[in-house]
Amino acid sequence: MVPGSHIAPALLGLVILCADLTAQVTVAGRIIDDTGAGIAGARVEVRPAAGGLPAVASSDPAGNFGLHLPAAGEYSIRAERLGFYLYQNRSQQFSSGPTELIITLNHLQEFSDRIDVTYSPPAIDPKQPADHKELDNTEIQAIPYPAPQDYRNALPLMDGVVQDNAGRVHFNGGDTSQTNYKLNGFNIADPVTGRLETRVNIETIQSMDVESSRFSAENGRGSAGVLDLETKMGDDRFRFGGTNFIPGVSTDGGLHVNKWTPRLELSGPLAKGRAWFHNGFDAFYSNDVVHGLPQGQNHTTGLTANDLSRVQVNLTPTHILTGSFLFNIADNTRYGLSFLTPAETTTTHRQALYMSTLRDQMYLSGGSLLDVGFADSRGNLHDVPQGSQLFQITPFGNRGNYFANLDRHFYRQQWIANLFLPTLHLQGTHQLKFGIDFEREAFHQETTRHDYEVLRDDNSVARYVTFAGNPFQARKNFEGAQYIQDAWTPREGLVLEAGVRAEWNEVVRDLEIAPRIGLAWSPGSLHDTKFSAGWGVYYDSISLGIISRQQDQVSLSTFYLPGGLTEGPIATSFLANDHTLTAPYYQTASFTVERKLTHAFYLKSGYTRRAGNRGFTFLPPPQMFGASTMIASGVNFQLINARRERYDAVDLSLRHTFAGKFEWFAGYTRSSSRSNAAVDYSLENPIFGPQGRGPSPWDTPNRFHMWGWAPLPNRVLPSFARFLTRNTTAAYLVEYRTGFPFEIVDEEGLLVGRPNSVRFPDYFNLNLHLERQFRALHYLWAWRFGFNNLTNNGNSNVVNNVLGTPQFLTYGRGQVRAFSVRLRLLGRK
Repeated sequence: MVPGSHIAPALLGLVILCADLTAQVTVAGRIIDDTGAGIAGARVEVRPAAGGLPAVASSDPAGNFGLHLPAAGEYSIRAERLGFYLYQNRSQQFSSGPTELIITLNHLQEFSDRIDVTYSPPAIDPKQPADHKELDNTEIQAIPYPAPQDYRNALPLMDGVVQDNAGRVHFNGGDTSQTNYKLNGFNIADPVTGRLETRVNIETIQSMDVESSRFSAENGRGSAGVLDLETKMGDDRFRFGGTNFIPGVSTDGGLHVNKWTPRLELSGPLAKGRAWFHNGFDAFYSNDVVHGLPQGQNHTTGLTANDLSRVQVNLTPTHILTGSFLFNIADNTRYGLSFLTPAETTTTHRQALYMSTLRDQMYLSGGSLLDVGFADSRGNLHDVPQGSQLFQITPFGNRGNYFANLDRHFYRQQWIANLFLPTLHLQGTHQLKFGIDFEREAFHQETTRHDYEVLRDDNSVARYVTFAGNPFQARKNFEGAQYIQDAWTPREGLVLEAGVRAEWNEVVRDLEIAPRIGLAWSPGSLHDTKFSAGWGVYYDSISLGIISRQQDQVSLSTFYLPGGLTEGPIATSFLANDHTLTAPYYQTASFTVERKLTHAFYLKSGYTRRAGNRGFTFLPPPQMFGASTMIASGVNFQLINARRERYDAVDLSLRHTFAGKFEWFAGYTRSSSRSNAAVDYSLENPIFGPQGRGPSPWDTPNRFHMWGWAPLPNRVLPSFARFLTRNTTAAYLVEYRTGFPFEIVDEEGLLVGRPNSVRFPDYFNLNLHLERQFRALHYLWAWRFGFNNLTNNGNSNVVNNVLGTPQFLTYGRGQVRAFSVRLRLLGRK
């Protein structure tokens, strides 16, 4: 061998390798919205202009992403995120070496400044293990769901969410108090009941995000899921809009204004490019007629109002400060009016909430994000009966004045901090995040009660109830939590998310450890397909109301038995000892498959199992198994960790976005929600009987719903008739579900049979609306009209469940067929 001849090939290989590395392009990018805030979960696709496979990435919580392109040259860029307009750059030149790229996605607006914008389709996020569902502002406004002035009525548009007969929403088979409700990242659940009572202008909401399983360790205080309401922020253009500022008139029960739901929006810059504001005001006046009641006693009126003001100031391009103030007020007369609850038995319901927040986001060097915030919420609730007359529960409905007068005040303070680290490289990539969440909450209330009696169908007294004890209740709690989460991508198409959350509260005073793991796999051999699975431990927030019942009054019941015999007075009380309680916990396991089909149809199917242990429930002493024993000895209900729950669900959905901005969705859920403690005991729910197994009151084994909107055909019509369908869309909503279960009691209030052993008739609803956009007075307007409950189905929501009465199993119908009108001012072009 010639000396040195082996050096030439090595040098040649080194030169080729260096040339190849030099030709490669490394893209460090960031996706922001129109106010400069980072957008998480956006999908970026960079495709060579000459053809070939694209480079794909997803943005992290700070909006950052990274890509490696094979060579310098011309590429096309596509970026999309549900709730934003699609970003498409047909030509982008990249030079060799590192390149920085900033992409701005604009939030969806019902009235766009441009006519060539396209909505982002529901793309599959290969780096998202969580079972994530979302409704954006356009969907919320377009779908004709009942009572659209309340965003809570839009939540059942998503799979896994049902709304019970009282209008309360349930996620993933859980009670309404088992979901973590957030507004722009802050807790808005009622601290006493855990329910979702906060009102926000529906048009102020940018998106409603739900994670029903496999949600990360960042989220706690809810085993059934997480709901986060994201609201709008202004931009560099002044915008205003209004809806339904003309009141509705009805002739049912005489000519009167029956509905008025004015909603106003105003937003714009305080300093262009640096500071913006958004304000959304909403009011709802109602004067409803309830059929089956005497004239003059069949009206119920109510007025609610809310206003949310938000301000964002970019102190620097990487330092964003956001503040907000929300108030809710409500005043309803004859609250709860129905054919079983006439006017004299109702209450006057008054409620108020005031919430202020401050949030500071700092995008640090290297791609880190530090997010800290504080929220303060204060409110009150008053339920005042119509008088002090004896309240009577009869087989034919209630009489007299309701027996409980409630005056409640509460507050909550919350501190949060989250740190998102830049992407780390170790056997793949890692996205680490840490955080803390502290809450302090308290309430005090006074509940004064007067006597009531239960009558038989012959008007004889079956039971007479009085109350004794202190009417005052008060309780406070402090909760603290911290978490750590890692999203590991060992290779392209595979993400393993693992985290742990540690929680503590001063009620049970135990350290609660909640490990969670999730997996997302997008196999290269199956294009546009994702498999995701996960398991986790979740703890519910402890509602102050349930642990303070031992401070409540004692009811004394005297039973008047047939033959003139009398039993009693028998005391009923509720006891709770914090030192004997442990934190209830739930384990959730789920599996989901998502696939993009031909013609941009997206198919999603999954299975979820949610099992709860050590849940809180009130039980009588162990020796009291029969109703007769309970009557003879009295009842002391003890709060213990004996509740077990199980929810199993299989869901299937199909979704399609077409023509750039129209949608179609269909979903079916087969589920079962059951508990070993299906009876809810309380002083206001006088049921006597042993605790037992049964379905949850919101259990609905079969549910199918379909919604969408599309333009009316125009080209098929002759030219002289095309004005009839120009700028007109048809929107519809179809829902069928199994009726909810309920329990049977006798005239003495004793439970008959198993809990929740009978069901309401099946529910079916069809809404069909038409909406037409037109210009007048230099503004763009939208006029919508249509019918709710087009088939006039009964859809019962109340029932006489007293066995042996003449009206036993008489159902009260829900909303009758109704004509709905909406007029909106979209803006000025």
